[in-house]
Amino acid sequence: MGLTSIAEVAWNSLLLVLSWPNILYPVVGTLIAMCVAVLPGVSGATLLALAIPITFGWEPLPIMLLFGALVGGATYMGSVTAILLNIPGTAPNGATVLDGYPLARQGKALTALGCSATASALGSAVGVVVVLLSIPFVAQLILHVGPPEMLVLSIWGLFSVATVIRAKPLRGLATAGLGLMCSFVGLDPATADARYTLGTLYLQDGLALIPVFVGVFAVAEVIDLMASGRRSIADEVGLGGSLLDGARAVFQHWGLFLKSSTIGTVVGLVPGVGGTVAAFVAYGEASRSAGSEGCFGQGDIRGVLAPEAANDAKDAGSLLPALALGVPASAGTALLLAALQTHGIRPGAELMTDGLELVFVLIWSLFLSNLLTSLLGLSFAGPLARLTTVPVRRLAAPILVLAAVGAFSYRGRMGDLWLAFGFGFAGFLMKRYGWPRIPFIIALILGPLFEVNLNLSLSLHRVGRIDLLTHPSILFGVVLLVATVAFPAWQKQRRRRS
Repeated sequence: MGLTSIAEVAWNSLLLVLSWPNILYPVVGTLIAMCVAVLPGVSGATLLALAIPITFGWEPLPIMLLFGALVGGATYMGSVTAILLNIPGTAPNGATVLDGYPLARQGKALTALGCSATASALGSAVGVVVVLLSIPFVAQLILHVGPPEMLVLSIWGLFSVATVIRAKPLRGLATAGLGLMCSFVGLDPATADARYTLGTLYLQDGLALIPVFVGVFAVAEVIDLMASGRRSIADEVGLGGSLLDGARAVFQHWGLFLKSSTIGTVVGLVPGVGGTVAAFVAYGEASRSAGSEGCFGQGDIRGVLAPEAANDAKDAGSLLPALALGVPASAGTALLLAALQTHGIRPGAELMTDGLELVFVLIWSLFLSNLLTSLLGLSFAGPLARLTTVPVRRLAAPILVLAAVGAFSYRGRMGDLWLAFGFGFAGFLMKRYGWPRIPFIIALILGPLFEVNLNLSLSLHRVGRIDLLTHPSILFGVVLLVATVAFPAWQKQRRRRS
């Protein structure tokens, strides 16, 4: 199928989505997703699981319209609680916490929310455009992504740790090492032996990210707020900043926005990676690009822009491997596949040719949902931002309850609740004594990806399937890492000379 035919199908699908009463499905689905996603730990995957039995007997068109909205509607709202209350709604929003919450504490909650909403909407648009252009050859592209490529991606992400610990490098490296150690908790991917599980079945699945994030950020912050004696979350009482400043920041850093959106889309194409890696890799790359001029982790607006753009851009990218190859790229797309197959819609070549109109209906519904959540987020940013001026004594208990609900509802395990409060106390100690939390989180996220693909790559090397010393992806990764180190050093040296 040529580009002209694909463009025609895409246009007809857009008109179909916008027609009456089809438009009701993505609008209602988005509103439902936004309302439910305010609770930490409740993602689009949760809503999809609940929607599968409800939609039995539906036709394929409304199924695509509704499910696209449920996936997209839950993406943005997690950043609202991340920015205002230091509670990441989903694991990818953990990257938004790092600079979004410090901005809220500086009295710039409106600026952070405006940047987040604008970056989310435009990032989703970039993802959709990339997907539309890549449909003719995406199946062949995905087939060439293997363990060596994923190993390079994980090393590149881990390398970003060095860019966010300039102030206290030894402490940063120590907390990054602690994060890697925590990522090894569970079953060994190579031998299936239990490691660091303390003899419990609970730890065999590893440390769940949402409870750890909720503990390290939300619970730790509440303890710190109570111990510090501050009157409110914001150090500067009042609604400083503006939505316009936040939206303008996206256009002022247009290059970073495009780079982060591209990272999100490309990572979304890779099966099994998901938005968490996309958000943290984009955050690390933004920090690296800023060099010594950045203040990441202390309230840099670029630390909100990059992960939000990547997180929404990855949604469209993650649909392609699921629909073209039947390989889910995340928990959300796994449940989406289950729902489609339940209704007799089979992924593969037939869907990408004869059923291409349904594919575009799903993509447009996702984009419309992302756009609608951003617009509504901007509309309600003012009232939401007032949460940062509420006295701490009135907010502490609700935040702890919300954190507990988020930790428990993620998997419905009481152990996750204890895990969140345990890491909350550890996060409070780290913050109180000046040990950076960002390297710990980045290493915890990327550790499993690095370990699994390192084992697979070494196994392929041993049996002669690949040669790690001459493999193009490995060589490209070496060049990329050298450039990552050399370019900032060259820029710094150039500024000194000038």
